[in-house]
Amino acid sequence: MVTVIPLNEEEKASVVKGLRSAVPATKLVTLKRLVDLTESRPESFQYMDMYDKRSLNEIITGIEYIISYDLDEVLKREAMVTLEKVKRTLGIKFFNSLTLCNKCNGIIDVGWEHCIHCGASTENMVFDDVEYCKECSKPILPDWMHCAHCGVELKKKEDTIPKCRKCRREVDATWLVCPFCGAKLR
Repeated sequence: MVTVIPLNEEEKASVVKGLRSAVPATKLVTLKRLVDLTESRPESFQYMDMYDKRSLNEIITGIEYIISYDLDEVLKREAMVTLEKVKRTLGIKFFNSLTLCNKCNGIIDVGWEHCIHCGASTENMVFDDVEYCKECSKPILPDWMHCAHCGVELKKKEDTIPKCRKCRREVDATWLVCPFCGAKLR
């Protein structure tokens, strides 16, 4: 059994204030603190998602504001990494790459033949940002080694080490930005 230790009001206020600070070092320390919290106390973010959406929204908005408007590239990169870790902690519902039904806009899985919300066939639907198998032309996910529909090999073992598209250096799969050349990885 996991004991949930939610962030207290003082901690939440400190994080929000740190993200809004005019001092870059304060923002950086706050972002690092959020990363540490996602690793050491992920249940506190999940608790906020269930019981304190306002505070969670303030934190996510603060991180997104740094990514969009801050002039410091180091802060922007750190904010991107922090946002990715917070989203991973909270689960898939925060990722932009969700597949939506063309008829009802309900969330569907690429392997489904019909939408569970409206019953529409997914066979002729066109999805944005979805790759298709070269063998059977059905939707596949980027991390699949073999097609779940026809079984054809999609990637070889040596292809699984992620590399930056720009500088071709090996990168961590969780990074949003290449630390070597600054290119966006996702």
